[in-house]
Amino acid sequence: MKKIVFLLSILFSIGALAQEKVYYNFAVNNCEAETAEGLISDCLIGSYLLNYDFVAIDGKKISTDKVKKPIVLIAASTRCAPCWGDIPALNKMVEKYAGKLEFVMFFWDDLKGIQRMQKKLDPRIKLIPPTKKFDNKAYTESFGFFHKLDYPTTYLISKDKRFLSVRRGAAYPSKQMNWEKVNEINEKELEEFIKPVL
Repeated sequence: MKKIVFLLSILFSIGALAQEKVYYNFAVNNCEAETAEGLISDCLIGSYLLNYDFVAIDGKKISTDKVKKPIVLIAASTRCAPCWGDIPALNKMVEKYAGKLEFVMFFWDDLKGIQRMQKKLDPRIKLIPPTKKFDNKAYTESFGFFHKLDYPTTYLISKDKRFLSVRRGAAYPSKQMNWEKVNEINEKELEEFIKPVL
């Protein structure tokens, strides 16, 4: 009898933990935080990625539940200077960690804009077009994945599909900062950002 009670208590505990799992789309659409920082810290971190069947611009399907590696998911727009500034550092991370991480980038832009940026990106990055655009240019939806932050935003997702961290923005060239400095800053930030899943 004690064994049955013990077994039932374990099953009840597992069931209770499973019910507490919050998924990203629910978290982002029901968050009461009034700032982007609040949205990230109070609602997104710790939530889980549902399965999404993304279709890349080359027509290949990427089902997130079949990806067995951690995912670096980047939201970008070709109208965003920091998105362009982040490309060399991102390409370097893909070169260094392609076998250990899956890199997916989804866009606010139409296909023509995406193809323009594609010429600068490592071909191992999966490029996903939007399936719905919003008047608010910070919002985009790709195959059910809803993005509500600015660009670039990079999500770090563990192998068990949990959101571990969010990185917003990137350095970009200006009168005060040349490409060498930009690349140095962005590489260091990206390396630190992805370190928890390596």
